[in-house]
Amino acid sequence: MFAPLPRALVVLTILLLPAAASAQRPAAQGVATQPKPSQGLRVVARVNDDAITDFDLSQRVMFAIRTSGLQDSPDLRQRMAPQMLRQMIDERLQVQDSKKLGVKPSDSEVAGRYAEIERAAGLGQGQFKQYLQSVGISPDIATQQIEAQIAWGKIIRRKVRSQVDVSEAEVDDAMNRMRSNVGKTETRVAEIFVPVDRADGVDEGKRSADRIMEQLRRGAPFAAVAQQFSQGASAASGGDLGWVLPGALDPSLDAVIERTQPRTFSEPVRSVSGWHILYVVDRRPFAAARPDDVKLNLVQMTLALPPNATPEETSRATAEAQKALSGVRNCSDLHVQARQVKGSTSGDLNGVRVGDLAGNPQMYEQLPRLPIGGTAGPFRVAEGLQVVALCSKAGGDGLPTREAIQQQLLIQKLDAAGRRYMRDLRRQATIDIKS
Repeated sequence: MFAPLPRALVVLTILLLPAAASAQRPAAQGVATQPKPSQGLRVVARVNDDAITDFDLSQRVMFAIRTSGLQDSPDLRQRMAPQMLRQMIDERLQVQDSKKLGVKPSDSEVAGRYAEIERAAGLGQGQFKQYLQSVGISPDIATQQIEAQIAWGKIIRRKVRSQVDVSEAEVDDAMNRMRSNVGKTETRVAEIFVPVDRADGVDEGKRSADRIMEQLRRGAPFAAVAQQFSQGASAASGGDLGWVLPGALDPSLDAVIERTQPRTFSEPVRSVSGWHILYVVDRRPFAAARPDDVKLNLVQMTLALPPNATPEETSRATAEAQKALSGVRNCSDLHVQARQVKGSTSGDLNGVRVGDLAGNPQMYEQLPRLPIGGTAGPFRVAEGLQVVALCSKAGGDGLPTREAIQQQLLIQKLDAAGRRYMRDLRRQATIDIKS
Protein backbone atom coordinates (compact mmCIF):
# COMPACT_ATOMS: atom_id res chain seq x y z
CA MET A 1 0.00 0.00 0.00
CA PHE A 2 1.08 3.52 -0.55
CA ALA A 3 0.30 6.62 1.49
CA PRO A 4 -0.35 9.76 -0.56
CA LEU A 5 1.84 12.21 1.28
CA PRO A 6 4.15 10.18 3.52
CA ARG A 7 5.53 11.82 6.65
CA ALA A 8 8.26 9.18 6.78
CA LEU A 9 10.25 9.90 9.90
CA VAL A 10 12.40 7.14 8.50
CA VAL A 11 11.84 4.37 11.01
CA LEU A 12 13.90 5.41 13.87
CA THR A 13 12.47 8.12 16.00
CA ILE A 14 11.07 6.34 19.04
CA LEU A 15 12.97 3.11 18.56
CA LEU A 16 16.33 4.79 18.86
CA LEU A 17 15.50 7.14 21.70
CA PRO A 18 17.19 5.17 24.51
CA ALA A 19 20.26 4.33 22.49
CA ALA A 20 20.59 7.67 20.73
CA ALA A 21 20.48 9.53 24.02
CA SER A 22 23.83 7.96 24.81
CA ALA A 23 25.29 8.72 21.38
CA GLN A 24 28.19 10.63 22.91
CA ARG A 25 29.59 7.46 24.45
CA PRO A 26 32.32 5.55 22.60
CA ALA A 27 31.24 2.87 20.15
CA ALA A 28 30.44 -0.47 21.77
CA GLN A 29 33.15 -3.07 21.82
CA GLY A 30 33.14 -5.28 18.78
CA VAL A 31 31.31 -2.77 16.54
CA ALA A 32 33.24 -2.05 13.40
CA THR A 33 33.30 1.70 12.81
CA GLN A 34 35.38 1.55 9.62
CA PRO A 35 34.90 -0.60 6.54
CA LYS A 36 37.29 -3.44 5.98
CA PRO A 37 39.78 -2.86 3.15
CA SER A 38 37.98 -5.40 0.96
CA GLN A 39 34.59 -3.83 1.50
CA GLY A 40 33.20 -1.27 -0.90
CA LEU A 41 35.25 -2.67 -3.79
CA ARG A 42 32.81 -5.30 -5.01
CA VAL A 43 29.62 -4.24 -6.78
CA VAL A 44 26.66 -6.44 -5.79
CA ALA A 45 24.10 -4.73 -8.03
CA ARG A 46 23.81 -2.06 -10.70
CA VAL A 47 20.63 -0.02 -11.03
CA ASN A 48 20.87 1.70 -14.41
CA ASP A 49 24.06 3.74 -13.87
CA ASP A 50 24.18 3.45 -10.06
CA ALA A 51 26.25 0.83 -8.27
CA ILE A 52 25.45 -0.77 -4.91
CA THR A 53 28.53 -2.18 -3.21
CA ASP A 54 28.95 -4.92 -0.67
CA PHE A 55 29.81 -2.29 1.92
CA ASP A 56 26.61 -0.33 1.14
CA LEU A 57 24.59 -3.51 1.58
CA SER A 58 26.29 -4.60 4.80
CA GLN A 59 25.75 -1.14 6.27
CA ARG A 60 22.07 -1.17 5.30
CA VAL A 61 21.62 -4.59 6.90
CA MET A 62 23.18 -3.31 10.14
CA PHE A 63 21.02 -0.20 9.95
CA ALA A 64 17.89 -2.40 9.74
CA ILE A 65 19.02 -4.59 12.61
CA ARG A 66 19.79 -1.65 14.87
CA THR A 67 16.51 0.14 14.15
CA SER A 68 14.31 -2.97 14.43
CA GLY A 69 15.58 -4.32 17.72
CA LEU A 70 16.69 -7.61 16.17
CA GLN A 71 19.35 -9.81 17.72
CA ASP A 72 22.43 -9.44 15.55
CA SER A 73 24.24 -12.51 14.24
CA PRO A 74 26.20 -13.40 11.08
CA ASP A 75 23.40 -15.76 10.07
CA LEU A 76 20.77 -13.03 10.42
CA ARG A 77 22.82 -10.61 8.33
CA GLN A 78 23.16 -13.16 5.56
CA ARG A 79 19.44 -13.96 5.52
CA MET A 80 18.42 -10.31 5.56
CA ALA A 81 20.72 -9.24 2.73
CA PRO A 82 18.45 -10.23 -0.23
CA GLN A 83 15.49 -8.23 1.04
CA MET A 84 17.61 -5.23 1.96
CA LEU A 85 19.14 -5.31 -1.49
CA ARG A 86 15.69 -5.26 -3.10
CA GLN A 87 14.71 -2.24 -1.00
CA MET A 88 17.93 -0.45 -1.90
CA ILE A 89 17.29 -1.11 -5.60
CA ASP A 90 13.79 0.37 -5.30
CA GLU A 91 15.16 3.41 -3.50
CA ARG A 92 17.77 4.02 -6.21
CA LEU A 93 15.01 3.85 -8.82
CA GLN A 94 12.91 6.34 -6.87
CA VAL A 95 15.74 8.85 -6.54
CA GLN A 96 16.70 8.41 -10.20
CA ASP A 97 13.12 9.02 -11.29
CA SER A 98 12.85 12.11 -9.11
CA LYS A 99 15.92 13.54 -10.84
CA LYS A 100 14.40 12.82 -14.25
CA LEU A 101 11.17 14.58 -13.23
CA GLY A 102 13.03 17.54 -11.75
CA VAL A 103 11.81 16.92 -8.20
CA LYS A 104 15.02 15.62 -6.63
CA PRO A 105 15.15 16.01 -2.82
CA SER A 106 17.08 19.10 -1.79
CA ASP A 107 19.75 19.30 0.88
CA SER A 108 17.45 21.48 2.98
CA GLU A 109 14.65 18.89 2.80
CA VAL A 110 16.99 16.14 3.94
CA ALA A 111 18.31 18.35 6.75
CA GLY A 112 14.71 19.09 7.75
CA ARG A 113 13.96 15.37 7.99
CA TYR A 114 16.99 14.83 10.22
CA ALA A 115 15.78 17.71 12.39
CA GLU A 116 12.35 16.02 12.69
CA ILE A 117 13.96 12.81 13.86
CA GLU A 118 16.10 14.61 16.41
CA ARG A 119 13.19 16.68 17.76
CA ALA A 120 11.00 13.60 18.15
CA ALA A 121 13.78 11.73 19.95
CA GLY A 122 14.73 14.67 22.18
CA LEU A 123 18.19 14.98 20.64
CA GLY A 124 20.30 18.00 19.90
CA GLN A 125 21.36 19.00 16.42
CA GLY A 126 23.69 16.43 14.86
CA GLN A 127 23.27 13.85 17.63
CA PHE A 128 21.38 11.38 15.47
CA LYS A 129 24.29 11.11 13.05
CA GLN A 130 26.64 10.80 16.01
CA TYR A 131 24.58 7.90 17.29
CA LEU A 132 24.80 6.10 13.97
CA GLN A 133 28.55 6.54 13.87
CA SER A 134 28.83 5.26 17.45
CA VAL A 135 27.27 1.94 16.40
CA GLY A 136 29.36 1.62 13.25
CA ILE A 137 26.84 2.88 10.69
CA SER A 138 27.67 5.58 8.17
CA PRO A 139 25.10 8.42 8.24
CA ASP A 140 25.08 8.19 4.45
CA ILE A 141 22.98 5.03 4.79
CA ALA A 142 20.24 6.93 6.64
CA THR A 143 20.55 9.83 4.21
CA GLN A 144 19.97 7.53 1.24
CA GLN A 145 16.78 6.19 2.79
CA ILE A 146 15.56 9.67 3.69
CA GLU A 147 16.23 10.90 0.14
CA ALA A 148 14.27 7.99 -1.31
CA GLN A 149 11.28 8.64 0.96
CA ILE A 150 11.20 12.33 0.04
CA ALA A 151 11.66 11.50 -3.64
CA TRP A 152 8.83 8.97 -3.63
CA GLY A 153 6.42 11.42 -2.00
CA LYS A 154 7.24 14.00 -4.70
CA ILE A 155 6.82 11.44 -7.48
CA ILE A 156 3.39 10.47 -6.17
CA ARG A 157 2.30 14.10 -6.06
CA ARG A 158 3.69 14.82 -9.53
CA LYS A 159 2.80 11.68 -11.50
CA VAL A 160 0.14 9.72 -9.62
CA ARG A 161 -2.11 12.07 -7.66
CA SER A 162 -3.59 13.76 -10.73
CA GLN A 163 -4.66 10.37 -12.11
CA VAL A 164 -6.62 9.37 -9.00
CA ASP A 165 -10.01 10.69 -7.97
CA VAL A 166 -12.86 9.62 -5.69
CA SER A 167 -16.41 10.26 -6.92
CA GLU A 168 -19.39 11.18 -4.77
CA ALA A 169 -21.01 7.92 -5.89
CA GLU A 170 -18.06 5.95 -4.52
CA VAL A 171 -18.37 7.73 -1.18
CA ASP A 172 -22.12 7.06 -1.12
CA ASP A 173 -21.52 3.38 -1.85
CA ALA A 174 -18.91 3.14 0.92
CA MET A 175 -21.22 4.85 3.41
CA ASN A 176 -24.07 2.47 2.53
CA ARG A 177 -21.78 -0.52 3.07
CA MET A 178 -20.72 0.89 6.42
CA ARG A 179 -24.30 1.39 7.54
CA SER A 180 -25.01 -2.25 6.68
CA ASN A 181 -22.11 -3.24 8.94
CA VAL A 182 -23.38 -1.48 12.07
CA GLY A 183 -23.34 -3.96 14.93
CA LYS A 184 -20.64 -6.16 13.38
CA THR A 185 -17.16 -6.49 14.85
CA GLU A 186 -14.26 -4.43 13.49
CA THR A 187 -10.62 -5.31 14.04
CA ARG A 188 -7.55 -3.13 14.55
CA VAL A 189 -4.95 -4.64 12.22
CA ALA A 190 -1.28 -4.06 11.42
CA GLU A 191 0.60 -5.67 8.56
CA ILE A 192 4.02 -6.36 7.11
CA PHE A 193 3.74 -6.45 3.32
CA VAL A 194 6.15 -8.06 0.85
CA PRO A 195 5.06 -7.32 -2.74
CA VAL A 196 5.17 -9.81 -5.60
CA ASP A 197 5.34 -8.11 -8.99
CA ARG A 198 6.03 -11.14 -11.21
CA ALA A 199 4.81 -14.72 -11.21
CA ASP A 200 8.37 -15.98 -10.81
CA GLY A 201 8.82 -13.81 -7.70
CA VAL A 202 6.27 -15.61 -5.53
CA ASP A 203 8.78 -18.01 -3.96
CA GLU A 204 11.33 -15.28 -3.27
CA GLY A 205 8.63 -13.16 -1.65
CA LYS A 206 7.65 -16.10 0.54
CA ARG A 207 11.27 -16.60 1.60
CA SER A 208 11.47 -12.92 2.56
CA ALA A 209 8.25 -13.21 4.58
CA ASP A 210 9.56 -16.35 6.30
CA ARG A 211 12.76 -14.54 7.31
CA ILE A 212 10.67 -11.76 8.83
CA MET A 213 8.47 -14.32 10.61
CA GLU A 214 11.52 -15.87 12.21
CA GLN A 215 12.49 -12.54 13.76
CA LEU A 216 8.95 -11.96 15.05
CA ARG A 217 8.94 -15.41 16.67
CA ARG A 218 12.18 -14.48 18.41
CA GLY A 219 10.44 -11.52 20.01
CA ALA A 220 11.27 -8.61 17.68
CA PRO A 221 8.63 -5.82 18.05
CA PHE A 222 6.08 -6.04 15.25
CA ALA A 223 5.89 -2.27 14.71
CA ALA A 224 9.66 -1.92 14.52
CA VAL A 225 10.00 -4.76 12.03
CA ALA A 226 7.15 -3.33 9.94
CA GLN A 227 8.79 0.08 9.84
CA GLN A 228 11.99 -1.34 8.43
CA PHE A 229 10.90 -4.29 6.29
CA SER A 230 7.30 -3.74 5.17
CA GLN A 231 6.91 -2.28 1.70
CA GLY A 232 3.36 -1.11 2.26
CA ALA A 233 2.04 2.41 2.81
CA SER A 234 1.52 1.68 6.50
CA ALA A 235 5.22 0.96 7.13
CA ALA A 236 5.98 4.43 8.52
CA SER A 237 3.27 3.96 11.19
CA GLY A 238 4.47 0.51 12.26
CA GLY A 239 2.21 -1.29 9.78
CA ASP A 240 -1.00 0.04 11.36
CA LEU A 241 -3.98 -0.29 8.98
CA GLY A 242 -6.44 1.09 11.52
CA TRP A 243 -9.85 -0.43 12.24
CA VAL A 244 -10.94 -2.85 9.52
CA LEU A 245 -14.41 -4.28 8.83
CA PRO A 246 -15.13 -7.72 7.40
CA GLY A 247 -14.99 -7.48 3.60
CA ALA A 248 -12.77 -4.39 3.56
CA LEU A 249 -9.63 -6.31 2.55
CA ASP A 250 -8.77 -9.14 0.19
CA PRO A 251 -10.93 -12.20 1.09
CA SER A 252 -7.81 -14.25 1.86
CA LEU A 253 -6.76 -11.65 4.43
CA ASP A 254 -10.24 -11.34 5.93
CA ALA A 255 -10.34 -15.07 6.64
CA VAL A 256 -7.00 -14.95 8.46
CA ILE A 257 -7.94 -11.87 10.48
CA GLU A 258 -11.14 -13.55 11.65
CA ARG A 259 -9.31 -16.55 13.13
CA THR A 260 -6.31 -14.66 14.56
CA GLN A 261 -6.55 -13.82 18.25
CA PRO A 262 -5.86 -10.28 19.52
CA ARG A 263 -2.19 -9.47 20.20
CA THR A 264 -0.99 -12.31 17.97
CA PHE A 265 0.26 -12.39 14.38
CA SER A 266 -0.51 -14.70 11.48
CA GLU A 267 1.62 -16.83 9.24
CA PRO A 268 2.44 -15.23 5.86
CA VAL A 269 -0.73 -14.94 3.75
CA ARG A 270 -0.75 -14.73 -0.05
CA SER A 271 -2.90 -12.14 -1.82
CA VAL A 272 -2.96 -11.03 -5.45
CA SER A 273 -0.38 -8.32 -4.69
CA GLY A 274 2.06 -10.16 -2.42
CA TRP A 275 2.62 -11.69 1.00
CA HIS A 276 1.15 -10.27 4.20
CA ILE A 277 1.92 -10.92 7.86
CA LEU A 278 -1.05 -9.67 9.88
CA TYR A 279 -1.10 -8.61 13.52
CA VAL A 280 -4.46 -8.33 15.29
CA VAL A 281 -4.27 -5.53 17.84
CA ASP A 282 -7.84 -5.45 19.18
CA ARG A 283 -11.54 -5.89 18.35
CA ARG A 284 -14.66 -3.83 19.08
CA PRO A 285 -18.29 -3.42 17.87
CA PHE A 286 -18.43 -1.30 14.72
CA ALA A 287 -20.04 2.15 14.95
CA ALA A 288 -20.57 1.97 18.68
CA ALA A 289 -21.61 5.45 19.73
CA ARG A 290 -18.61 7.50 20.82
CA PRO A 291 -20.01 10.89 21.86
CA ASP A 292 -16.60 12.55 22.28
CA ASP A 293 -15.82 11.85 18.61
CA VAL A 294 -18.81 13.82 17.31
CA LYS A 295 -17.63 16.74 15.11
CA LEU A 296 -19.42 20.10 15.41
CA ASN A 297 -19.55 22.92 12.86
CA LEU A 298 -20.09 26.16 14.74
CA VAL A 299 -20.22 29.93 14.38
CA GLN A 300 -18.95 31.92 17.34
CA MET A 301 -19.22 35.58 18.26
CA THR A 302 -16.78 36.98 20.82
CA LEU A 303 -17.20 40.20 22.79
CA ALA A 304 -13.83 41.45 23.97
CA LEU A 305 -13.47 41.54 27.76
CA PRO A 306 -10.22 41.77 29.72
CA PRO A 307 -9.43 39.03 32.29
CA ASN A 308 -9.58 41.62 35.08
CA ALA A 309 -12.94 43.06 34.00
CA THR A 310 -15.08 44.55 36.75
CA PRO A 311 -18.47 43.01 37.63
CA GLU A 312 -20.15 45.99 35.94
CA GLU A 313 -18.19 45.46 32.70
CA THR A 314 -18.98 41.75 32.76
CA SER A 315 -22.66 42.44 33.34
CA ARG A 316 -22.86 44.90 30.41
CA ALA A 317 -21.08 42.45 28.06
CA THR A 318 -23.37 39.62 29.18
CA ALA A 319 -26.45 41.71 28.44
CA GLU A 320 -25.13 42.58 24.97
CA ALA A 321 -24.37 38.92 24.26
CA GLN A 322 -27.82 37.82 25.35
CA LYS A 323 -29.44 40.56 23.27
CA ALA A 324 -27.47 39.42 20.24
CA LEU A 325 -28.59 35.83 20.76
CA SER A 326 -32.24 36.85 20.79
CA GLY A 327 -31.97 37.77 17.13
CA VAL A 328 -30.31 34.53 15.99
CA ARG A 329 -32.32 31.88 14.15
CA ASN A 330 -29.46 30.27 12.18
CA CYS A 331 -25.70 30.39 11.94
CA SER A 332 -25.49 33.25 9.44
CA ASP A 333 -27.57 35.44 11.79
CA LEU A 334 -24.74 35.36 14.32
CA HIS A 335 -22.36 36.92 11.79
CA VAL A 336 -24.93 39.68 11.19
CA GLN A 337 -25.30 40.33 14.92
CA ALA A 338 -21.52 40.54 15.34
CA ARG A 339 -21.34 43.38 12.81
CA GLN A 340 -23.92 45.30 14.84
CA VAL A 341 -22.29 44.90 18.27
CA LYS A 342 -19.37 47.25 18.83
CA GLY A 343 -16.10 45.49 19.74
CA SER A 344 -17.26 42.00 18.75
CA THR A 345 -15.85 39.54 16.22
CA SER A 346 -17.24 36.36 14.68
CA GLY A 347 -15.86 33.32 12.87
CA ASP A 348 -16.56 29.78 11.70
CA LEU A 349 -15.31 26.83 13.75
CA ASN A 350 -15.55 23.67 11.64
CA GLY A 351 -14.88 20.09 12.69
CA VAL A 352 -14.66 20.79 16.42
CA ARG A 353 -14.40 17.45 18.24
CA VAL A 354 -16.69 17.30 21.28
CA GLY A 355 -13.97 15.68 23.38
CA ASP A 356 -11.73 18.68 22.77
CA LEU A 357 -14.25 20.94 24.52
CA ALA A 358 -13.72 19.22 27.86
CA GLY A 359 -11.51 22.08 29.06
CA ASN A 360 -14.62 24.28 29.20
CA PRO A 361 -17.21 22.21 31.12
CA GLN A 362 -20.12 24.48 30.13
CA MET A 363 -19.39 24.15 26.41
CA TYR A 364 -18.74 20.42 26.73
CA GLU A 365 -22.10 19.97 28.43
CA GLN A 366 -24.27 22.29 26.33
CA LEU A 367 -23.02 22.39 22.73
CA PRO A 368 -23.52 18.71 21.82
CA ARG A 369 -27.15 18.94 23.01
CA LEU A 370 -28.10 21.91 20.83
CA PRO A 371 -30.49 21.43 17.92
CA ILE A 372 -29.18 22.48 14.51
CA GLY A 373 -29.43 26.27 14.44
CA GLY A 374 -29.56 26.43 18.23
CA THR A 375 -27.47 28.84 20.29
CA ALA A 376 -25.70 28.75 23.63
CA GLY A 377 -23.76 31.10 25.87
CA PRO A 378 -22.36 33.43 26.79
CA PHE A 379 -19.29 31.48 27.88
CA ARG A 380 -16.28 33.06 29.56
CA VAL A 381 -13.15 32.48 27.45
CA ALA A 382 -9.69 34.03 27.51
CA GLU A 383 -10.63 36.68 24.93
CA GLY A 384 -13.91 37.70 26.58
CA LEU A 385 -17.48 36.41 26.35
CA GLN A 386 -18.43 34.00 23.59
CA VAL A 387 -21.79 32.93 22.18
CA VAL A 388 -22.11 29.99 19.79
CA ALA A 389 -24.55 28.72 17.16
CA LEU A 390 -24.53 25.07 16.02
CA CYS A 391 -24.62 24.73 12.21
CA SER A 392 -24.27 20.95 11.82
CA LYS A 393 -22.72 17.89 13.37
CA ALA A 394 -21.48 14.52 12.15
CA GLY A 395 -20.33 11.24 13.56
CA GLY A 396 -22.92 10.89 16.30
CA ASP A 397 -23.84 7.42 15.09
CA GLY A 398 -20.23 6.26 15.32
CA LEU A 399 -19.82 6.25 11.53
CA PRO A 400 -16.97 8.18 9.91
CA THR A 401 -17.74 11.43 8.12
CA ARG A 402 -17.93 11.67 4.32
CA GLU A 403 -14.62 13.50 4.34
CA ALA A 404 -12.95 10.70 6.30
CA ILE A 405 -14.36 8.05 3.97
CA GLN A 406 -13.27 10.02 0.90
CA GLN A 407 -9.74 10.29 2.27
CA GLN A 408 -9.64 6.57 3.04
CA LEU A 409 -10.76 5.70 -0.50
CA LEU A 410 -8.18 8.10 -1.92
CA ILE A 411 -5.40 6.45 0.06
CA GLN A 412 -6.48 3.02 -1.19
CA LYS A 413 -6.46 4.20 -4.80
CA LEU A 414 -3.11 5.96 -4.45
CA ASP A 415 -1.76 2.80 -2.85
CA ALA A 416 -2.65 0.71 -5.88
CA ALA A 417 -1.51 3.36 -8.36
CA GLY A 418 1.79 3.78 -6.52
CA ARG A 419 2.46 0.04 -6.68
CA ARG A 420 1.79 0.04 -10.42
CA TYR A 421 4.11 2.99 -10.95
CA MET A 422 6.88 1.31 -8.95
CA ARG A 423 6.40 -1.90 -10.93
CA ASP A 424 6.79 0.06 -14.17
CA LEU A 425 10.00 1.66 -12.90
CA ARG A 426 11.47 -1.78 -12.24
CA ARG A 427 10.41 -3.10 -15.65
CA GLN A 428 11.90 -0.13 -17.51
CA ALA A 429 15.17 -0.15 -15.58
CA THR A 430 18.36 -2.08 -16.26
CA ILE A 431 18.97 -3.99 -13.02
CA ASP A 432 21.97 -6.30 -12.81
CA ILE A 433 22.30 -8.28 -9.59
CA LYS A 434 25.72 -9.94 -9.26
CA SER A 435 25.87 -13.49 -8.03
